[in-house]
Amino acid sequence: MRAVIPVMEAAGRGAILNVSSEAGLRGNASGNAYTASKHGIIGVTKSAAFMYGPKGIRVNSVAPGGVATGIPMPPNMSEYGSARLAPFQQAIPTVATAEHLAASITFLLSDDAVNINGAILASDGGWSVQ
Repeated sequence: MRAVIPVMEAAGRGAILNVSSEAGLRGNASGNAYTASKHGIIGVTKSAAFMYGPKGIRVNSVAPGGVATGIPMPPNMSEYGSARLAPFQQAIPTVATAEHLAASITFLLSDDAVNINGAILASDGGWSVQ
């Protein structure tokens, strides 16, 4: 954001999209460090939306649920954490593809989202309603 905000301020408009996670919306989606980092992204998104909205800059975030990334799970997860999260991980209704997330992201960056600022869009296939 540091790199683009000055350019957007000069233009009098802009849109920034941060990527959080379902873990940023609740406490039972992942481990402590990951969850804390995703809550942090939501805080930065809301703060920047407040600070730069009057300058025509919209700042929003997408919060995906499970995503088919091909990245393996870390091998050093705690046994307790894995066991505690297992029932919730099984409840993920769908796993998103890159195209699913791209649709949410391009919407929030487009002029169709002109009146959306400081929003966190759950793009999670309904995981957040369970």
